[in-house]
Amino acid sequence: MNLIKVLSNPARMQIMQYLQIHGEATTKQISEALPDVAAPTLYRHINIMLEEGALSIKEERKVRGSLERLLVINREKFAEAENGNVADAAYQFLMEIFSRFQKYSLQPDAAPLKDKLSMRTHILSLTDEEMDSFFQELAALIDRYDEKSADEGKKRSISIISAPFEEEK
Repeated sequence: MNLIKVLSNPARMQIMQYLQIHGEATTKQISEALPDVAAPTLYRHINIMLEEGALSIKEERKVRGSLERLLVINREKFAEAENGNVADAAYQFLMEIFSRFQKYSLQPDAAPLKDKLSMRTHILSLTDEEMDSFFQELAALIDRYDEKSADEGKKRSISIISAPFEEEK
């Protein structure tokens, strides 16, 4: 699998982020959560991600004559890819975020303080079980705020990166 190819597209990155948070979803659920991505475009990207092995089909079921697929991130494939290419994957992820910051900074009305621009790093010492719990709680928190009407606030992009930390010697 070419991880960079999968992560280099903003729509595919949004699909991955949605599945990272929710664990599993149908294409319809993803489409409803990403209204800015046209349905045909979403289906095309999901098919690319299935072909590349980034996603897998957990379950298929008939719903009103249509075949509905329950999609999940193929963690096994990502573990294989990350073992050999984690730096490239991180670079691609960070460059996508950087490009958003760059576009923002070029806007004549950019106001970082007013717009609540934030970049933070926190170092936590957690067991694997605590880390799993942390991500479950984070997903629940995101779900709670995600349910708000889009008309009530400003769209904001929040990215979470988890990586091992080595103290400088």
